[in-house]
Amino acid sequence: MLQEERVEIIFDYMKQKKFVTVEELAQKMAVSPMTIRRDLNALCEQGRAERCHGGAQLPVNLFSERNFDVKQERNLAEKERIARKALEFIRERDTIYLDSGTTTRELARLLCAYGRQLSVVTNDLNIAAVLADSEVDLTIVGGNVQKDTMRVFGHASEQFLKQFRFSKAFLGGSSVGGRYDLFSSTYDSAYWKRFLLELAGQSYLLVDSGKFGRHSLCPVGSISRFDAVITDKKFDREERERIEELNIHMIGI
Repeated sequence: MLQEERVEIIFDYMKQKKFVTVEELAQKMAVSPMTIRRDLNALCEQGRAERCHGGAQLPVNLFSERNFDVKQERNLAEKERIARKALEFIRERDTIYLDSGTTTRELARLLCAYGRQLSVVTNDLNIAAVLADSEVDLTIVGGNVQKDTMRVFGHASEQFLKQFRFSKAFLGGSSVGGRYDLFSSTYDSAYWKRFLLELAGQSYLLVDSGKFGRHSLCPVGSISRFDAVITDKKFDREERERIEELNIHMIGI
């Protein structure tokens, strides 16, 4: 097995266990402790792990993806309010992209009762299930399914989406850092969001207050790239001044 393959297996295992020892990994991977140490060093160099006595752990500031069921329960009331505000920006005959996520799923629920002509494209299987019995003209992106988050990604997905242009895109993210940069927990997800921003006439970031002041592994870019950021977060005077300097259109609920 190549080191790159071992490193990915170790990282997936670490996401489940949070902390792993050199000894248990050596037994699991059937390689020497020295090989495991080199693999862990590689993860540390990538910023995906921190060495500690006897093994390694996920970085403290790494805001990793949770599975969908867990994420859905967090800040649910706030997500519903954010989705309701987002609905105000949707007009009849809009062509909309709904990014994967729990807040965008709440927006999908509201669209079921929208009652006007609307086209929606999504890579989120949960969102597709919500909209399947609605009057919305629904298109699901094809490609590889990431089963823990129920998202569709991959080269085939990108090629499929190149056929589309959207009047509006509603995106989420893993976290928003102190400098107002959006982050995702994987390279694929970060690339996907940057790609979608190029396809949309208008883009909206839907993010609850619990995601601010955190960092994930992969940066997407400044949230000033969005036409508007819809959030329940309350900002102090210094934060508001910085937001104005960065030309970020922040919409509160």
